[in-house]
Amino acid sequence: MATNWGSLLQDEQQLEELARQAVDRALAEGVLLRTSQEPTSSEVVSYAPFTLFPSLVPSALLEQAYAVQMDFNLLVDAVSQNAAFLEQTLSSTIKQDDFTARLFDIHKQVLKEGIAQCSGATDCSREGKKHI
Repeated sequence: MATNWGSLLQDEQQLEELARQAVDRALAEGVLLRTSQEPTSSEVVSYAPFTLFPSLVPSALLEQAYAVQMDFNLLVDAVSQNAAFLEQTLSSTIKQDDFTARLFDIHKQVLKEGIAQCSGATDCSREGKKHI
């Protein structure tokens, strides 16, 4: 299905309505940021910036992103498995940001209790979980 962006972009009223609906959807879906006026409050938020339409990316930059993707994924994986590094790196953020602190508490609880999952490819215990 081809999209005729030209006609949509020329209809200012339709474009404004689309933007309003997109902001409402962002708010409903939790695409939120704290505001600069209340940076420590989770009660005063705004929607995160987004675009309504696809953005062109120069092919050279896209190729660069593809080229580093595997290395970046390996880095993120290694960091996620180094509990001491994560705790040291996030220590100041955890003190200031309740959301990050709660996420890190969950992370520590999972490390303590172990990761449990049930996979259709493996046998599962009676509880439906297999510890890995």
